[in-house]
Amino acid sequence: MGTAPLRRSDFPDLKLICPNGCSSGRIFDDQTMLRTMQDHTRHRQRRNWFITVVLIIALIVIIWAGATVVNQGDTPTRFAKQFTGRDVYSPDVHPNPVGSGYIMWYAGWQSQQTLDSGQFDTIYRRTAPTSDGPWSSPTTVLVASQVAPQVTEVNDPSVSIIAAGSSLRYAMFFTTLVCHPDAPGCATTQQQAASSQVWSATSDNGVSWGSFKRMAVSDPGQKGVSGPSAVLQPSGPQQWLVFFGTGCLIGMASVSAGRDVLGSSIAYRGTGNRCMSNPVVFKSGTTWHMLFNVLEPTSADAVRFDVWKTSSASLTNWLLASASPIVVVNGGRECGVLTPDVVPHGSTHADLYVGLVAPGSSGACDDLTQSTAIVRMELPASML
Repeated sequence: MGTAPLRRSDFPDLKLICPNGCSSGRIFDDQTMLRTMQDHTRHRQRRNWFITVVLIIALIVIIWAGATVVNQGDTPTRFAKQFTGRDVYSPDVHPNPVGSGYIMWYAGWQSQQTLDSGQFDTIYRRTAPTSDGPWSSPTTVLVASQVAPQVTEVNDPSVSIIAAGSSLRYAMFFTTLVCHPDAPGCATTQQQAASSQVWSATSDNGVSWGSFKRMAVSDPGQKGVSGPSAVLQPSGPQQWLVFFGTGCLIGMASVSAGRDVLGSSIAYRGTGNRCMSNPVVFKSGTTWHMLFNVLEPTSADAVRFDVWKTSSASLTNWLLASASPIVVVNGGRECGVLTPDVVPHGSTHADLYVGLVAPGSSGACDDLTQSTAIVRMELPASML
């Protein structure tokens, strides 16, 4: 899909972990591959030339087939930059319910001017004729001051579109920050996470939002609640199951049509001591899938966020599900793939959208505000 896919050389350090033994594969520059082939052939005896070339061609085929090709005839390049901005992340993409094309809600600063004006994370909206863009200019749909006096930032939108007779109603669950960034007690990532809450709002058109309400889930450890993923699941008084990150675990809340919390629990603890956040939950066929961020720092990089996956036959039973990485960053030019969102396309493939984090001014992965673009990756369904 799309007419202008990004070149492989634009993302040399981003690796897809996929089935069939291609976990060591990396998408890399055509010229680098060509030089590698030349070096191999130049320095080998003539009797080994044919074997060497065959092995290298086989390696190319394995890497391209496992990591990038979705359907026969697709181009191998599957990494497409949707648009750039200052600290942009948390995409939430939906087919347009009242026409053709797609709508994306997302968050961030968008521009340095926004930050300089004293306005922090804000929620924006764009439209596009295809899932691969081109995306319209941003429209501001929600700023912190609209929600409550104590709220200083809004981000992580998760939008539901609900048919109400002949009209549509929109509901948005989103993260708020209830302390001032850089103030004492709100300076570090951990402190800000502890001061995060999930709120919700409603709209008639997906642009103008009101009727704000906090999703008051239990948080006895005061770890904070953030990164909601709202799944419409009517059952008795319940309207939604809302998944969220809390203290490196994934929580789940049952929420009524009036957006009141009916109950909450830990939905997924993962395995080992991985720190998880920003879940997105969706159904493909008869299987429920969950993608989420995992913080995987190294000795050189304080912040390295990958995307992991798990699945379950039951929306409410994830505790024994195994998990594995699906997108891994290797430092260098990419430090994180933040806040995943997925748009399934039948049984063939799905679009994965993330915020792409670049190294900070130090050259290391130490600044999450360096999310400079929202990127789309087209994945075969077998990778979910």
